[in-house]
Amino acid sequence: MIHILSYSVLILFLIVIIYSGWILYIRGAGRNEEWKVALREGKISGNIQRMEFFYPDKIRFFAWWSQAERLKKNRIEGAYAELGVYKGDSARILHYLDPSRKFHLFDTFTGFTEKDLAGETGEAATYQPSNFADTYINKVLTRISGNENIILHPGYFPDTAAEVASEQFALVNLDADLYAPTRAGLEFFYPRLAKGGVIFVHDYNNKWPGILKAVDEFAATIPGELVRVNDKEGTIMIIKSED
Repeated sequence: MIHILSYSVLILFLIVIIYSGWILYIRGAGRNEEWKVALREGKISGNIQRMEFFYPDKIRFFAWWSQAERLKKNRIEGAYAELGVYKGDSARILHYLDPSRKFHLFDTFTGFTEKDLAGETGEAATYQPSNFADTYINKVLTRISGNENIILHPGYFPDTAAEVASEQFALVNLDADLYAPTRAGLEFFYPRLAKGGVIFVHDYNNKWPGILKAVDEFAATIPGELVRVNDKEGTIMIIKSED
């Protein structure tokens, strides 16, 4: 009995050590020297530090953070926008990276439409209109817990884009999963992107051929190169030249 208890304690101890090491590794993944210096100098709020700790895709988080810092450093003006908000997890992070900017959030908040689902392949072919419908505007606002700069645009995109046709954007996050809204997002936001501004497109990988198609087709119509982010699901950055 004593031996069994000793082995149990030893196994538990090893699990704690391995888990602690894993947490430390995950916490450090993706951190660059810029983040470490800012952390030492007390320039990163406790709120952002907590978000970084709990957000599972560290590479994606630090890509957002680095670009937000670049935009501030270079004094690139413009609002933020997100297409594909769902429950507001990424919007919450992006908002707190620069709460001083207006942040326009676009989503149906009722799931997908049949016309956007038509013709999809890969993972998106398994979707139904009810996917991602388990969200509510009030819950999103509560989740973000932001200031007066949070502006929601519920409804079908790009119809709702008319509400911000005269806006200039510094950062746009596209996470719409499907070809049609992603292509529409690129066509709408890129011409309104400030010089030096950035568009993130999530899910740029072979599981989401609609996203690959939308990005590749659009990229062929603009100057510059796509910048890959090696996060878990594959993100592409499109940075508008300042020339």
